[in-house]
Amino acid sequence: MLKIQRNVLITNNKKTNSWLRSCTLFLVLLMNGSYLAAAEPWIDTRDSGLRVDIERLSSAGIIKVPINTRPLMWLSIINNLEATDSKAVPDKLKNSYARVLTAGRKAARIHKPSQSVKLTVANQSQLFRHFGDKAREEAEITLRRSDITENFTYNLEVTKTNNPWDGEETHYDNSYFGVVMGNWVGLIGSVERWWGPSWNSSLIMTNNARPTTGISLQRNYSEASELPVIKWLGPWTTNMFVTKLDDERHIKDAKLVGMTVGFRPTQSLEINLRRTAQWGGEGRPESLSNFLRLMTGLSDNCVEESCKLDEPGNQLGGIDFRWDLPWLDASFYGQTIGEDEAGGLPSRRASQMGMQFDLTSQWFEGAVFIEHDGTSLKSAPSPYNSLYNHRIYRSGYRYEGRVIGATWDNDSKVTSLGAIGHLSNGDKIEARYSFGDINYDSLTEDPSSRHSITSKKTALNTVSAKWLRPFVWGEIEIEGRYTDKIIDQFGRQEDKLRVAASVNYNFY
Repeated sequence: MLKIQRNVLITNNKKTNSWLRSCTLFLVLLMNGSYLAAAEPWIDTRDSGLRVDIERLSSAGIIKVPINTRPLMWLSIINNLEATDSKAVPDKLKNSYARVLTAGRKAARIHKPSQSVKLTVANQSQLFRHFGDKAREEAEITLRRSDITENFTYNLEVTKTNNPWDGEETHYDNSYFGVVMGNWVGLIGSVERWWGPSWNSSLIMTNNARPTTGISLQRNYSEASELPVIKWLGPWTTNMFVTKLDDERHIKDAKLVGMTVGFRPTQSLEINLRRTAQWGGEGRPESLSNFLRLMTGLSDNCVEESCKLDEPGNQLGGIDFRWDLPWLDASFYGQTIGEDEAGGLPSRRASQMGMQFDLTSQWFEGAVFIEHDGTSLKSAPSPYNSLYNHRIYRSGYRYEGRVIGATWDNDSKVTSLGAIGHLSNGDKIEARYSFGDINYDSLTEDPSSRHSITSKKTALNTVSAKWLRPFVWGEIEIEGRYTDKIIDQFGRQEDKLRVAASVNYNFY
């Protein structure tokens, strides 16, 4: 199976007696060979270097299946790579081909449990999260064990944190137990999701909020259908889930429901249809008929007072695409997500656009990107304070104080530039810069703004960088982010500069 990293974070100078006792307990468990680690049949959101390699191979036509929905199943990736003559791989892609194939074969090993422990030190919590980010708090210690068999897969992951922003000192994020049923994988647990081709933020589903716990079903192998007409869609995949929002909310025990379908009608084009909703909970209808009305999307935001008590839920839906442009060694991508429905289609939309360019030199292999997010609504009577908010589900499209979608929250205009890839010695590096306005409609501090970062308009300028060196036994990573002002109003940002270091150790 895939080697999954174990996180153990240790904070600089806020160690308490309980924290020391917890560290001691975990270290005793390690020395006795009782590890909690991770191994998965898919690729999650925590490895940006691996994603770059996969996208380079996909743009070259070596990987032929949809790749813009995470978790991304390994089986189709491995089959595409093994069906390729390695001698025919272009020279500039040989390293990417070797890295992905090696990682995939390790991930697919049967009855080969993987264990790891990861330690991370940071001076403050992480405010902005992008694809590839792992740790969240000042200090965490995560132990992980995973394995896969012919019919089962599991990942057991426990994290102990110090001084967590959300008050959760112990959590089991990314833990699950799964069953393989033909070409389907069903699981119960919690996994991080990233829906879309973007790098810094997605409008509908990202790793910004902690993962919620529930059940999901995902297609294991993205083969094309043999049915007439549908076969023209090419290789396709789908994922659906129902999870519980178990944090403190206006509507207690609301559910988060999601479904996505992706396909590649041509080698150069991938299209994904996305849909999520908040549904049910205390005092809200949870009947089968109400759920079916939710899934059709035809009963969204009723205007008659008599039907509001039975309104299905807070719904988001939309589409994203990635179009490879081989004559430019580039890809063009975009996403539009609607807050409401009109005529069976998403309306009142937010949008995102971007371009990604392959970059290959003697010392660097990877990609550079530029993308723009606009998280206010177009064609809406009230374009502001609407996206991710709802008059019934007043806690909004959020979990534990963070938006489940865009890391910038609503009413923001942010442009991001970045470079991600590998150096010639195998090190992974990345650099990102974002600028724009956060919550730009609120010129003065306004409690009704309902924004998870700031209640007033704030100019954003932030730059971040990472360096990761792999070893036979694991890896070391150093990262930093500088924001020119403290913009968070909820205690996650204490200084303009955040610095973090981590050590990941794998056991076999």
